[in-house]
Amino acid sequence: MNRPLITFLVVLLLSAVYAWRMPGTAVRPGRLLAAHDSLEHHCLACHQPGSGVPASRCTACHSMDGIGLARVDGGVLETPRHSIQGLHQRYADGSCSECHREHTGRLMQQPAAGFTHERLPAELSDDCAACHLEQTPGDALHRQAGPSCGFCHTVDSWLPATFDHGLLTRNGTDCRSCHLEDQPTDDLHKGLDPAADCASCHHTKAWTPAEFDHARYFRFDRNHPSRCADCHTPGKGYKQYGCMGCHAHSEANIAEEHREEGIRNWKNCVECHRSGDEDEAKGGEGGERRGGGEHEDDD
Repeated sequence: MNRPLITFLVVLLLSAVYAWRMPGTAVRPGRLLAAHDSLEHHCLACHQPGSGVPASRCTACHSMDGIGLARVDGGVLETPRHSIQGLHQRYADGSCSECHREHTGRLMQQPAAGFTHERLPAELSDDCAACHLEQTPGDALHRQAGPSCGFCHTVDSWLPATFDHGLLTRNGTDCRSCHLEDQPTDDLHKGLDPAADCASCHHTKAWTPAEFDHARYFRFDRNHPSRCADCHTPGKGYKQYGCMGCHAHSEANIAEEHREEGIRNWKNCVECHRSGDEDEAKGGEGGERRGGGEHEDDD
């Protein structure tokens, strides 16, 4: 008889003796969860010989109607979890042991250590609120967002989340409905019109860098540098501006020159003068001539 065979027979004999003298320790893979202490030496309370742990053995104590709402002894839970009860009701055909693991010892106390979202039936895989309704935040952002949590959150963790502003269902372009507390208080932002559109400078990917196209209103050049106070009076708001503080401008002279051109509404200078180039103003806004003659230089 060769040595490997002798070794195998010795191990087999010692294992049989151990199982005969201490059957519970020999066949038990680990301690039960603390909640199942009373079943520590009653294997057949859960196990059916040759069939593992059928769901019927679990529901004999854990009623499907009571899961998440009541204790095994029938008492009402102090903090009922209706979503848990609903999940088990809709997933009643599954095997309890697919998610609930026993014999994991006292250091592993998760009630459903084997649960993964991949185990859910198709009708539940996208219905996050079926289980997590009680965890849905009540802030303004989540009240506006669409119903599918999976667009921002993953099944691995609530955070970090990726957010798409296109998911907003109400006030989608009203940045202040969510970001009022984020609005800067510097002189520039304090001077803006209260109804100013944040998106005219900022985009949804990040607050900075911001892009403000001043040329939409007036283009700077060497004679008109970008010094805000030249045109905007500090504290008056950037919607208000004036052009009479430079060169030889005077309101009376400007009024007279525009009347000669048949222009009566002349105080909104940038409507026609989008730069310091006099020729640009000849056709008025949109290229349509306003008045008959050419403008003389005011300088």
